[in-house]
Amino acid sequence: MKPDLSTVFIEVNNMIVKANGTSELLQEEEDAMSIFSPVMQLLRSCNSFLMQGLVSVQGECRPLLACGRQIGAIRPDVAKCLLNYPQVFIPSPDAFTLNPQLDSYNKRSNAIDLVLQDLRTKNVLVALRGWRDECFNVWADFGVEPLFKMERSGVTLLGVRVFGVHIMGYTRSSEDGRVKTIWVQKRSIDKPTYPGMMDTMVGGGITAGLPPFQVMLKEAHEEAAISESLAKTACPAGTVSFFTETERGLHANTEFVYDLELPSDFVPCNNDGEVEGFEAVPVEDYLECVTSLKYKLTSVPVAVDFLVRHGFITPESEPQYAALIELLHVPLDQMYHRWPQTTS
Repeated sequence: MKPDLSTVFIEVNNMIVKANGTSELLQEEEDAMSIFSPVMQLLRSCNSFLMQGLVSVQGECRPLLACGRQIGAIRPDVAKCLLNYPQVFIPSPDAFTLNPQLDSYNKRSNAIDLVLQDLRTKNVLVALRGWRDECFNVWADFGVEPLFKMERSGVTLLGVRVFGVHIMGYTRSSEDGRVKTIWVQKRSIDKPTYPGMMDTMVGGGITAGLPPFQVMLKEAHEEAAISESLAKTACPAGTVSFFTETERGLHANTEFVYDLELPSDFVPCNNDGEVEGFEAVPVEDYLECVTSLKYKLTSVPVAVDFLVRHGFITPESEPQYAALIELLHVPLDQMYHRWPQTTS
């Protein structure tokens, strides 16, 4: 049986080189899920790649190295494709290395864009069918000089870290001051990912060239018509992070979270066509909403984190509270720093 999170980091160090990602291993994991509460099951699903021992369902991943650092992980299906571009991605038996001759931000960005454009034309990878014409920066260390930018839909193919922002919009009771309702959005049916599903009131990826706070202000206006003056009252509430695998690839996500207390008469309104509508959910019904099949899986950690911070999920209500907290804050930075280095 796969280990619980209280021991998984010890096991991961072994499983990186020993686990084979077979269907038998996944079946054992599925059987084990029945002992967890619904919210814990979802958080484990949000961290499926971690639970698999950092091994894809397809088999071992190869590190992607750039400028002497690991910046990503390449699944076997993507590796087969990248072998056709040795002038950009230099292969070895245990890694892919971004060509050192691509020695600037622009050179690396342009070369990777040409590869992704070609792969998109060939239509061989699911992720690129959701092409966004929007770029994310890729860092060795977030907040310092980025190494390159790349098309948003391709980040899961290279297993690079992604950063985003979420605004938890809520109202308080006039009687006791506690959280009363939480606003959620219904994503547009035309969205390339998770169409028509319930989601955080406002959320978006950190696009190239913008810091988290500016992205928060931009997304607040575009997704929910929140004025800049109101959005600026949002309180930074830390981050959540998770590491999951889907058919589109590997999602190593860190989300910057902002709490925004809203006036009782405020009603969000979408400006960019990416949201079908909004609903104010009573806080007592919010966990049921989040654990339903209608809620976007990769936004579940943000919602659960809010309920923890505001005292609605406690050690008394969740027997595996300590493990739950760890699943909200997977140490991605340390993982990418300590991922087994190669001699390539």
